[in-house]
Amino acid sequence: METGSEPLASEDILGEVKRSLRSRDVVNVEEEPVKLVIFTLGEGRYAFYGSEVREILSGCEVFPVPFLPGYLPGLINIRGDIESAVDLRHILGKDKTPPGKALIIMAERGEFKSGIIIDAVEDVADLPQSKITPPLATLTGTARDLAAGTVELGGGQTATLIDIEKLAAMVAL
Repeated sequence: METGSEPLASEDILGEVKRSLRSRDVVNVEEEPVKLVIFTLGEGRYAFYGSEVREILSGCEVFPVPFLPGYLPGLINIRGDIESAVDLRHILGKDKTPPGKALIIMAERGEFKSGIIIDAVEDVADLPQSKITPPLATLTGTARDLAAGTVELGGGQTATLIDIEKLAAMVAL
């Protein structure tokens, strides 16, 4: 109701809110996505930064080399280039990778270039950086040492983000 020509107080407040909203600068902040390669080892989910993965190979034969440490089961031939194969299961203290069932992720960061044996690729995803949180406190042993963070995948699922640089330092190739 108006008394004479004066508007009601609620109309004044509403008008002030509208003016305030119109005067604000609208900034569209979109978080830069991070590409991740999510994979499995046994029952666990892990991930690498996509920028560190060169290719994913299936059916690549690992040629055994005597006297190598257990985490280096041998060498692989990638189109004429000979590269080492790192058994991530062995490093994380899991059962040895079953023969013929593994995939190899060719990873490269700095001077490190090697094939990393995994069980299966689950997804290649672009996720916001905010989905990467510090490593879970429940991680222990080598998994904790290699973890760069934890990735929230949705549906209550997570994956441990493995730091290739830490892995390279551990295997010292």
